[in-house]
Amino acid sequence: MDEEVRGEDLKERLKERKRGKVDVRIGKKGVTESLLEEVRRRLDKHGVVKVKILKSARADPGFNREEYAEEIARAVGGVLKEVKGYTFIIVKKDR
Repeated sequence: MDEEVRGEDLKERLKERKRGKVDVRIGKKGVTESLLEEVRRRLDKHGVVKVKILKSARADPGFNREEYAEEIARAVGGVLKEVKGYTFIIVKKDR
């Protein structure tokens, strides 16, 4: 894939994701293999995924949203681009 086109395309997709709806929600079951598979699938297809951590998933007193988001990004092979409140955006790594 052409790097310039990918760069511009990625910028547009990031804009869309920031303004758009959440792609994946993390609920009371937390991070499961099926959730990670869904994030990976969407990352491969779209290059950008917006994830929201619901209240039921943050019940743990030691919960840290940035660490949580980084762990998920690392697990799916993506890069954490932005954390805003309990919503974060992961982008596909350049190869």
